Amino acid sequence: MAEKKNSFVMYTDYMEQISMLKREQRGDLFTAIMAYADNAELPDMDDVTRMAFCFIKSQMDRDKNKYLDTIEKRREAGKQGGRPKANGNDDKAKKANGFSENQTEAKKPDNDNVNDNDNVNDIKKKGTNVPKESARFEPPTVENVIGYCHEKGYKNVDADRFVDFYASKGWFVGKNKMKDWKAAVRNWERQESEGKTKPGPRTGEKPKNQFQQFPQREVDYDALVMQGLQDM
Repeated sequence: MAEKKNSFVMYTDYMEQISMLKREQRGDLFTAIMAYADNAELPDMDDVTRMAFCFIKSQMDRDKNKYLDTIEKRREAGKQGGRPKANGNDDKAKKANGFSENQTEAKKPDNDNVNDNDNVNDIKKKGTNVPKESARFEPPTVENVIGYCHEKGYKNVDADRFVDFYASKGWFVGKNKMKDWKAAVRNWERQESEGKTKPGPRTGEKPKNQFQQFPQREVDYDALVMQGLQDM
């Protein structure tokens, strides 16, 4: 069954044929046009009116066929989910989008992290040291110091004394902020160990150490050790 259309297009070009008709003929022509558009029975027309109608009818048929063709294309597109029909341009489109039939994994987009990693790899290949971001210093607890001394087998470090001493200094070593408390523990152990392994003084002699400028001068050894660690 033909698709019924409830409208049609009137062209100004029809005026050339209409102007040749009388008033009554024009009425018959208009009635015939309306009837034909509605698939109804045509009225009686004389030869002149019928000739004008045939000219207009041909244009109406072309318009109707074009309309039906458009409807059919939309119907087919709807069945395919709106996807256009496959044609020879699909291959060109796939190549333009970087698609390959052998491709099994979606291409990953480039990003700044990938570029940064490439730069780091290039630097390593050239033997250039990659700068490391300095870690933020966190003061150790007494438990941290005890654990580290146990790990290293240190016997001469008083963890409470170590933490109290540097905490009172704001965790500064001399004029510089401490960066590695474990290094400070190692230095502390070294100083304490050296102090305890030195030969003791002879009977009646006052103890001597490396910080004394004169043999007869008494010096607080522990205070000087702390000062030496602080100035490191």
